[in-house]
Amino acid sequence: MRMTGDSPLWTKNIEEGTTYPPLSQDIKTDIVIVGGGTTGALTAHYFMKQGLNCVLVEKNQIAHQSTAASTAILQYEIDLGLNRLMSMVGEQNAQQAFLFGYQAVMEMSQIVKEINSNCDFTFKPCFLYTQDPRKVDYMADECKSRQAIGIHCELFTSETHQNEFSFNFEVGVYSHYGAAIINPVQFTRDLIDYNVKKGLQVFENTNIVDYNLSSRQSVLITEQEFTITADKVIICTGYDALEWFKHEKPFYTLSRSFAVLTKPVENFHGWKEACIIRDDQDPYTYIRPTLSNSIIIGGEDLEIDDLDGEVANMGDRHPLALQQYHQLLRRVRRMFPQIENIKTDCWFHGLFVDTKDGLPFIGKHPDYPGAYFNLGYGSNGMLYSLIGAKLISQDVAGKNPKELEIFKFNRY
Repeated sequence: MRMTGDSPLWTKNIEEGTTYPPLSQDIKTDIVIVGGGTTGALTAHYFMKQGLNCVLVEKNQIAHQSTAASTAILQYEIDLGLNRLMSMVGEQNAQQAFLFGYQAVMEMSQIVKEINSNCDFTFKPCFLYTQDPRKVDYMADECKSRQAIGIHCELFTSETHQNEFSFNFEVGVYSHYGAAIINPVQFTRDLIDYNVKKGLQVFENTNIVDYNLSSRQSVLITEQEFTITADKVIICTGYDALEWFKHEKPFYTLSRSFAVLTKPVENFHGWKEACIIRDDQDPYTYIRPTLSNSIIIGGEDLEIDDLDGEVANMGDRHPLALQQYHQLLRRVRRMFPQIENIKTDCWFHGLFVDTKDGLPFIGKHPDYPGAYFNLGYGSNGMLYSLIGAKLISQDVAGKNPKELEIFKFNRY
């Protein structure tokens, strides 16, 4: 499968960061982290805080795979909604999952300050809406359930708040806190550079091709036949990690998602507080601003049924991709008629892995006792990565966080 296509915006106009050498000798360490995207960077950060010897390996370049194609929306909301999630995983687990995301946004802001990252992190309100009048009661109940666990949100209706937006909606949940935007590539590079100065060893262009994962000590073997011996292995390779579970019945869904970045616009008229917007469709459409006054709109997902098929291996400027981009551009123009000259700057597509309950997979898998997995599948990937890094580092430290049960493998 091809992970990304066209021009991922975060590597389009950014200067190249620090480069790291490939592994060129056998080494031993306490912790080895496989994957050099945001997930791997956050995982390394939490383990480095424990004073452990850590090695991070990336088979390509740091932050050049799925991180580069992220729309980088940090949002506490889980796709299913709180009430639907409660019906699937239980009231306590669902509430905890939502609060984890809510708190993770604040923790992300603290990390940005700690490492002095110039990654454009900015808090934003967020708005989940529907145009379906049959969902008024559903949205009202959803809002009440979120308020009951301390989330600062309110119900917007077409009668009370229609003038806040230039597009039509029937009802929606407007959350004042719990969301933000960020430049994921800059953040990931800054976070890795920060920890390298504290002793983290990083190796790019280092592909792991074989492994022996025991519960006592693990050995990873690179393509150049060098070995990494470690007490614990943390797999943070996102979509590539699916290779570890090819023998299992799929516990995920796979699709390709599309996004358009516009050229800067003069204003955000008809868009309350330039908030993060998402509708309730399946697949849904999401919209966010950038600090340079551009708009990112994404969605128009295409489901992938055949791993050898056209959608799974879509390249640059594919006719079907162009069709999806133009559909997104038409939609944002219809939604914001008061914003003039909405024109495309770049567009891109990437693989998207989701789960039945919208939650990630974090922790150990019974087939690989010497490894942990931090797999932030779902739309909240960056926040899930932080949650996973925190919980896994606590578990390795012997704290046995009970919250790992929420995100365990084989939960459904």
